[in-house]
Amino acid sequence: MIYFLGALCLVFLVLFLYAGKRIKELTDVAAAAERAEHEKALELKMLETKLQTTAEAHQELRQRYDALQQKADEAAVSLATAKTERASLASELEKLQAEKGKLAEELRDSFRAVANDIMRERTEDLDKRTKETLSPLREDLKRFGEQVDKTYQEEARERFNLKDSIEKLILRSQEISQETTSLTRALRGDSKVQGDWGELVLERILDQSGLIRGEHYFVQETLRDESGAVITTGDNRGGLRPDVIVRYPNRGAIVIDSKVSLTAYARYVAAETDAERDQALKEHLLSLRKHINELSGKRYEEYTEGSPNFVMLFIPNEPAYTIALAHDPTLWEEAYRKNVVLINGTNLIAALRMAQDMWQRDSQQRNVLQIVDEAGKLYDKFATFSETFLKIESKLEDAQKAFGEAKGQLRDGRGDILGRFDKLKALGAKTKKALPGGIQSPASASEDE
Repeated sequence: MIYFLGALCLVFLVLFLYAGKRIKELTDVAAAAERAEHEKALELKMLETKLQTTAEAHQELRQRYDALQQKADEAAVSLATAKTERASLASELEKLQAEKGKLAEELRDSFRAVANDIMRERTEDLDKRTKETLSPLREDLKRFGEQVDKTYQEEARERFNLKDSIEKLILRSQEISQETTSLTRALRGDSKVQGDWGELVLERILDQSGLIRGEHYFVQETLRDESGAVITTGDNRGGLRPDVIVRYPNRGAIVIDSKVSLTAYARYVAAETDAERDQALKEHLLSLRKHINELSGKRYEEYTEGSPNFVMLFIPNEPAYTIALAHDPTLWEEAYRKNVVLINGTNLIAALRMAQDMWQRDSQQRNVLQIVDEAGKLYDKFATFSETFLKIESKLEDAQKAFGEAKGQLRDGRGDILGRFDKLKALGAKTKKALPGGIQSPASASEDE
């Protein structure tokens, strides 16, 4: 019995040891599987991160493409609108010329009919009155036609210049992007050199767009008040001197100030980690906001005669401008609320042309109002002439009626004057002259025959 129990214990011991070993093996297998699964999860997480980064980059490129496409579409729409307006103006000009010719023909016919109806002895006087009346009418019609021709020619010239400027602008934008990339390293960290470079780029764009320094735009011009005194503010005791003032023929003006922000942008481009890139982007946006606040505080638009209620902040570095607006779309609106319009090389000339077109349309509107006023005066003048003409007609009718009555009293009816003259002559009255045939009494006329 003892041997049996010992054998049984031995069997249990062997089974226990085997089970422990088996459990350890299974535990090791489970741990290895768990590690493999964890490694796969980490690998999957890394792939998801790379995929997200790639998607964000693709989204950014897509946004830039859409923005460029939108600008191209806007340029095409502007060109189509210009052609439509040109055709409309040509049609209106033809109508005005036709109406002018019709009016002149009607006036000629009217005065020809009047001349035929007026008595011969009043012809010279009526011709004189007609010339005096027609002279201002002819001058008004001439000025009206000249004004319409001038308006059409100016509009056509402006549309052609706009198309040419857009083509030059596209080429210039490409050149600026290349120049910006090559100059970024050279300008990094030196604020004075950056500022000079920005002003140089601004002047080159204005020059290549056909504007002439000292005639169309003015650099570092000191602003003065109506008395000629230099305008100063809190931080500008030496006077306000914007980088550029573009002046238009109609006394309009736009202030442009160049601001370069390359230091933080250069760190953003050179960043090797997301953290470095995010920090550089924040500093870049802070730098732009600082420029916006400084320019807004100078209030150039209040001290520049003919300026709209905003100034332009020119950013010569195209990528720096694009990245800032792509990561903070509210930046442009925020600047506009402070009377500052953010602008880059691509849309600078287009914006100036748009402003000039607005002023041109305003000038044309004033011309239209002047034309309407001149047309009203012309109508009033013709109405006055018509009243005078009707008075002449009435006077002529009255004179004709009075002439008939006097003629009847002279030779018709009982006791007419000519009949009495005949009786006096028959009674022996001595006369030296005979009455003209048209004045003789019917009886005397019959005797003469």
